Amino acid sequence: MSLKPPKYVDTVRRFIYWQYAQLIAKAAGFENNWGFVVSRYKKLESGEMNWSSSIRDYEKELEKGRVCVYCGATSGLSTDHIIPISRAGVDPRIVALLNSADNCVCACKRCNSSKGDRDIFEWYGTERLDDIPQLALSKFLKLSYRVHEMQGTLDLRDPNMDGALDIYDLGVVITHLISKMSDKAQKGKEPPPTPKPKE
Repeated sequence: MSLKPPKYVDTVRRFIYWQYAQLIAKAAGFENNWGFVVSRYKKLESGEMNWSSSIRDYEKELEKGRVCVYCGATSGLSTDHIIPISRAGVDPRIVALLNSADNCVCACKRCNSSKGDRDIFEWYGTERLDDIPQLALSKFLKLSYRVHEMQGTLDLRDPNMDGALDIYDLGVVITHLISKMSDKAQKGKEPPPTPKPKE
C-alpha cells in the first residue's frame, strides 16, 4: 500500500480503486510494481475488471478457519466490525450495511478491544499499512465504496476536509463526520446565556 497514487487519482472512487489495485498486485506477487498497479487500476475504473465478491471473501474466511484475522489467535474469538457500527449515523441503509456480514471479520477479543471504535486504517496507523490483513482490507475497501456510493460522496476530493485525499477519507460516514465536527465546534464555547425571567 506504499505506492503514491498518480495525480489523476483525485476522488474517493478513484482512490478506492487505487488501493484495491495495490491489493490485487500484492496478492499476485507484484507488490509495488507501478505498471501492474496502474494497469489494474485502469481496469477497475473502466469496469473491465471487478473486485472479488462477498462470497469469495467468505470462502477465504472459511479456508482460514476460526482464527483472528489480525493476529492469528484461535481462542477468545469474537466478531469485529471493520467499520464500527457507531459510525453508521442515521441513514438506515448504512446502518444495515454496517450491521451485515460484509462488515464483519473474526477477531480475538484482545484485537477487537484494541481496535475499539476505529476503522482498520486508524487502528494500524500510517506506519503499519502494509500489515493490514488482505481479507480485512479487501472487505474494508468494498464497504467504503458502498458507503460512499449510498452517501453520494464517491466523487468528493476530501470528505473529511483535512486538506488531503488519503486513507482516512475512506471510512468517513458523513453523518458521523458531521456529528464529530459539531461536537468539536461545541467544545470550548460557552453555553448560551440563560434567558432572564420576565418580570
